[in-house]
Amino acid sequence: MPAAEPTPPVDPTRSDLHRIHLYRPQTMRRRLILVPVVAVGLAAWAVVAACAPAPASAQPSSPGSSAATATPPAAPPVPRVTWIEQRAAERDTTGLRAALQARAVAVRAAAARALGLIQERSTREALLSALDDRSATVRREAAFAIGLLGDSTAVSPLAARWEREIDPATREALITAIGYLSAQAGAPTVSRALSAKREYERWDAALAAARIRSRELVAPLVAQAGDARAEMRWRVAYALGRIGDRTAAPTLRSLARDRAEMVRMSAARALAEVGDSAATDVLAALLKDSGWRVRVNAARALGQLQGRDRASSVRALLEDPSAHVRWEAASALGQLRDSSSVAALTRALADTATGVVQGAAISLLNIQEERAIPTVAPQLDLLPAFLRSGLIEALGTVPGPMALQTLLARARDPNDAPTAAGAVSGLGHRKADSGQVIPVLRSLLGARDFTVASSAADAIGQLADSASVPSLVPLLGRSGTTQDADVRASAVGALAAIKTREALAALATMRRDPERRIRETVCTALGYPADSIGLVKNPLLRAPAVKPVPRTAQIRTERGIIQIAFDHARAPVTVENFVSLARAGYFNGIAFHRVVPNFVVQDGCPRGDGWGGPGYEIPCEYSDHAYVTGTVGMALSGKDTGGSQWFVTLSPQPRLEGRYTVFAAVTRGMEVVERIMPGDRILSVTLK
Repeated sequence: MPAAEPTPPVDPTRSDLHRIHLYRPQTMRRRLILVPVVAVGLAAWAVVAACAPAPASAQPSSPGSSAATATPPAAPPVPRVTWIEQRAAERDTTGLRAALQARAVAVRAAAARALGLIQERSTREALLSALDDRSATVRREAAFAIGLLGDSTAVSPLAARWEREIDPATREALITAIGYLSAQAGAPTVSRALSAKREYERWDAALAAARIRSRELVAPLVAQAGDARAEMRWRVAYALGRIGDRTAAPTLRSLARDRAEMVRMSAARALAEVGDSAATDVLAALLKDSGWRVRVNAARALGQLQGRDRASSVRALLEDPSAHVRWEAASALGQLRDSSSVAALTRALADTATGVVQGAAISLLNIQEERAIPTVAPQLDLLPAFLRSGLIEALGTVPGPMALQTLLARARDPNDAPTAAGAVSGLGHRKADSGQVIPVLRSLLGARDFTVASSAADAIGQLADSASVPSLVPLLGRSGTTQDADVRASAVGALAAIKTREALAALATMRRDPERRIRETVCTALGYPADSIGLVKNPLLRAPAVKPVPRTAQIRTERGIIQIAFDHARAPVTVENFVSLARAGYFNGIAFHRVVPNFVVQDGCPRGDGWGGPGYEIPCEYSDHAYVTGTVGMALSGKDTGGSQWFVTLSPQPRLEGRYTVFAAVTRGMEVVERIMPGDRILSVTLK
């Protein structure tokens, strides 16, 4: 089932990076990978020791004092921490609240982090109490965990703690947590933090402002636009864009001329997000910028702002040396509906970069509608699976009988699942033709390939066809594999969209589904509080035994070698999972199926269409690690649905932080990553 927001430039994403639906015309789909669970098997005394409370005489010292971290553990904390980490991986809160009172700082900190990873809101009070722990380390972990819970009522205690906190790193964690909660109530505290003495705190406040998206924060952000450090200026531009208030346009135009490439790139994107139609001159100038990332964002912004008078400048980028720029230019011309670009876009169908070909084909459909079908039809059989699916889906918005008949024919093709699934998704856009479309969609709910069945359910939900409820209900009983989980998730989403009494009654039976993403959809549709989601054992979730693994991997691709360094400390389970798959040769021959210009490149789908995986799921290991250029993360279709699909960011992506597991970083070969296009393959992975 196509996944959800990494939502991108055009807003990771329908909802996620399985989809790494991380942004684009086609949704970001993805499926997962599995590893056997190995029991920890610790003795009962270890559990008791892990949770033993500190003696009553041990009074907390003042926040941030040296005594906060000086208390020596009564016994080696490693076995106890290991036990806690296993509880987190298995999504079991048993004993974790008690562990917050343990003598050892390492144990208390591990317990706080574990509760944050599990994200069970009933642990809120225990974590709020940990904000007053004598150890700054524990307070930081508690703040991060509270941010992950998503409970907006925690803003006030977080803000109160920030006001009296003296440890610099903890102050940053508190501001970040307030941002994660995305509540307007956090705006006053974030506003004050924007003028904090320490620059790191100001940087975190700017990103928190981007998550809260309050107009109240525009003025304090604008006041920081002249900061001496580019690290602050690009964050200001990013936050102003996310808030989307047009009063920030003059500041963003100024930042678009900044000397730092990262600032110009962020400002170009933000100008589109605030809807500044007067910025076309500034953006046109950026089309000639020396940085390819700036050119990508400027072209995208002109397309979004409908800057038709700049079409010729965008068209010139079809000859740009960067495939990312050519791809974005081709896509932007379609948004501009520039008929004078038809000849150039037709030539672009012969581009060596697959992404450019798909972008040009979709734009020709946008401009010429049915007249373009004979021109772009050959690409339906030549493009890689993921792009092929996206191209056929684009026919869904093309009016006329030829487009409809093409979609119907392709949707019924049992020999090309990616194209069939894309065609089914396209049919979901044709409400005017629902009389012909709905019967076909119902028949495809029983398709042999799960991606077609899942897409059919999604399309029925999009068309809100209440008469299809009886056809959707049987899908709720599919279980046993990750493929079944995808189909169930699509059926639940469709029923939630239809919202009839019959649909809601069917949803009520799914409140205890093992997939958390499904329980969340059900609770939202039925109006239940998030706390009612509860913890349910998921037989598809696997937590591999963590053991010493290599520090790096060399990924040999058709474009060159990429070296990544693993983050064992923050993501041990995810690293072990990747290593196990690599040792088994899982990634050899798999193509990078998804690329989004200046966003991510993604691999790990054995099907090549974004729906494939190893057949199991691994738990998310969220951390405070920033998504900078070259960060390696796990794709998701919902919490705890990671598997074999992973991605590399092409530029900083703050909106992914705290939502997708970071498990590695590119240390060599970023120029190779930047050359990758959909269809390029991994030849081998060497672990060192």
